[in-house]
Amino acid sequence: MPEIEWTLRWEADLSEHDHAALAALFARYYPRDAATFTGAHSWFGARPEARVIGYHSGRPVAHLGFIRRMLRLETGESQLVADVGLVGVDPDYQGNGLGGRLLAEAAAALRSLALPFGFLTCAPDLVAFYAGGGWRPATGQVTRMIDTDLQPETYTGPALVLPVTASFADWPVGQSIIRDGLEV
Repeated sequence: MPEIEWTLRWEADLSEHDHAALAALFARYYPRDAATFTGAHSWFGARPEARVIGYHSGRPVAHLGFIRRMLRLETGESQLVADVGLVGVDPDYQGNGLGGRLLAEAAAALRSLALPFGFLTCAPDLVAFYAGGGWRPATGQVTRMIDTDLQPETYTGPALVLPVTASFADWPVGQSIIRDGLEV
């Protein structure tokens, strides 16, 4: 694996050059959505609050974005999470464990912020990847949210939880989650 420099970057500290480099990275690992990531547009849905970025020779090659968010539960209670998205590794760097290292670096960043859980929704074929990083399926979870076309969506695909400073036993399994906003 190449020598990677890991950093937690806050959104307000990123320059236009940083955003342009990230947009180019996303266009490479999300080729179907490459048109979204043009110029300095380095987000897809909700703009991340912070980003865990791996750099090789000054160029971003791995990324995970998150925003601290209160998810509403069907009981009316709320759950604080790091809502995670834009996870990926440059295709030229895939296959050497960099994705696992990205998940470990992100877990450390979330721990440093004393967040109880990480939360994400993903495609079914990505569950095994996240499980390798300690993420656990929230079985039976239904996530209501706003899709990238700004329409209400009920997502019944995989919802995953990373216990960070809380135990998975404390996660509200089986309840509908309402993400009042776009996913990251």
